[in-house]
Amino acid sequence: IFFTYALVLTDFYCVPATKVGTYLLPFALGNFLGPLLLGRLFDVVGRRTMIAATYAISGVLLLVSGTLFKAGVLDGTTQTLAWTVVFFFASAAASSAYLTVSETFPLEVRALAIALFYAVGTGLGGVAGPALF
Repeated sequence: IFFTYALVLTDFYCVPATKVGTYLLPFALGNFLGPLLLGRLFDVVGRRTMIAATYAISGVLLLVSGTLFKAGVLDGTTQTLAWTVVFFFASAAASSAYLTVSETFPLEVRALAIALFYAVGTGLGGVAGPALF
C-alpha cells in the first residue's frame, strides 16, 4: 500500500501532488501509535495470540477497505483513515514479529530469516500485485 499511496491519491482521488504529504501524516501516526498502544497487550495477552490477532484484524480491515474502494464509496480522506486503521494493527503485528524473531534466533540466523521473509513477501507482492490489479 505505502509505495503506491501517492499514486492512489493522485490518480483515483484527484488529490494534488502538492497535498499528498498531508495525507501521509495521519498514516505515519497510525503506524507509530499501533505498536505504542498495543505493545503492552503482547505481554499481557501473549505474543502468539496478539500476533495472530493483529495480523488477522489488519487483513480483514484491508479486505473491507479494498471492497469499499472497489465500490467507489471512499474519497482521499476516508481512504487515508481506512489505511491508517489497517496499519495501526499491521505495524503492531510486524513490530512484535520482528521482536520475537530477534529473541529466538542467533544473530546470523535472525538476519537470514528476516531477509528471506522480506524477500519472499516482496517477491510475492511484486508478482501477484500486477496480476490482481
